[in-house]
Amino acid sequence: MALPVRALNAKLEGEMEFRHKKYSVPFALPGDLVQFKILRKGRKSKFQVVHIEYAAEYPDYIVRSESPGCAHAGICGGCRSRHLDYDFQFEWKSRTIRETMEQEFQCTPALLPATNRSGFRNRMDYAVDGSRIGLRPPQDFETVLDLTECPVLRSPGPSLLAACRELLQKFPGAGWSRSENSGWLKYVTIRIGQESGVVVLTTAGEAGETDDSRKLLEALIGKMQDQWPTLNLVETVTDPGQELSCTPGGRALLGEATYKDSLCGVSFAVPYDSFFQPNPDAFSNLMESILGPTLDKLSLISSVHKRKLSLLDLYCGAGVLSAVLAHRFSEWQEIRGYEFVDSAVNIARQEFARWPLDSNFYVTDLNNPPQDLSLQADLIVMDPPRAGLSPALCKKIAETATAPLILYISCNPETQIRDLRILQTQYQPVTAVLADCFPFTAHMEQAILLTRKDFAI
Repeated sequence: MALPVRALNAKLEGEMEFRHKKYSVPFALPGDLVQFKILRKGRKSKFQVVHIEYAAEYPDYIVRSESPGCAHAGICGGCRSRHLDYDFQFEWKSRTIRETMEQEFQCTPALLPATNRSGFRNRMDYAVDGSRIGLRPPQDFETVLDLTECPVLRSPGPSLLAACRELLQKFPGAGWSRSENSGWLKYVTIRIGQESGVVVLTTAGEAGETDDSRKLLEALIGKMQDQWPTLNLVETVTDPGQELSCTPGGRALLGEATYKDSLCGVSFAVPYDSFFQPNPDAFSNLMESILGPTLDKLSLISSVHKRKLSLLDLYCGAGVLSAVLAHRFSEWQEIRGYEFVDSAVNIARQEFARWPLDSNFYVTDLNNPPQDLSLQADLIVMDPPRAGLSPALCKKIAETATAPLILYISCNPETQIRDLRILQTQYQPVTAVLADCFPFTAHMEQAILLTRKDFAI
């Protein structure tokens, strides 16, 4: 079967319709002809692209890229829009968010396009299949593309990827075989910070060790000591049936199980398995844009009420946002943070043990917030995962929070806007910044400052 693509959707993918159902086709544009098939298994069906016949001409509003900038563009699922002109894709993917913010909340976001579109990511997770290492094609979790380059990763990450690829080819018995469900090395995660980095080998453990795996590990350690002495090496173990690129409980084979990166001029020790902003430079630009109005309001509250303030950090991770705010605003009396990852909470506790203020960080599952969770603070800052606030937490904030200010940062404005519709019973967005922290994808990052409607400074 073959049908033409009729539109470009918000995911920067071609959209076609078959039997009253819409399907999204990566790398396709309006005018392309898509050959496809519908695979059925019981009551379930799966849409599969067989071939795309690209059009000779495209509608005038589509602006294509003259130079995709990667040999794997149009095949690799890591970047979805290298075939489009950058200015065009930025405007396209920000449009719906901007219009929704204006129409529903009377708040127009400031727009921050990406200023750096190469070497901007500090983390990439690469799958291994035999002697191949790389990412997967879109909508195909079974295939691992053998990447010869990955220009989005910070230096020296691409050189490290090439070294791992070379060693997997030299020692073919070391890699995990996905067809045979056996082997040793399943994933290589490369995290490159401003000051140091860490390479995480996710393996099948002792059960998968072979002579080749031992030789590969020895050779990799030698290369890292010689060429990249600031990088640490960690091994984590996963079950054969699991597809996790990084698991807790890892052991350091070289150096420490953390690395150093920075955000807004503040240096952080990041556990190998903890979240940190994948594009720190772009995120720092976003934060600088939203910190100005936030700090102005905090200073006014402190001055008018003649007291120091309290900060509540939800989904605090390693206390990164708390630390940035603590460095920029001196009138804190108390900082509290809640996070699910133990290692991240420990880092936050260590960081704030040096600060002359009352600070407490707790290991807490905010998807199921405890009933005694106190939301009393002058500023609530929250940076949840892509799923957004849990329904229970969002409801609790809307019903019980009295903070005059909320700073809500999200890597998924769609779920953020969903949460705003609940929070708007008590809170009004006053400043928003929409940034492209994820070039060549449909993703955006948005920071919103909200004020409580009944609070008079």
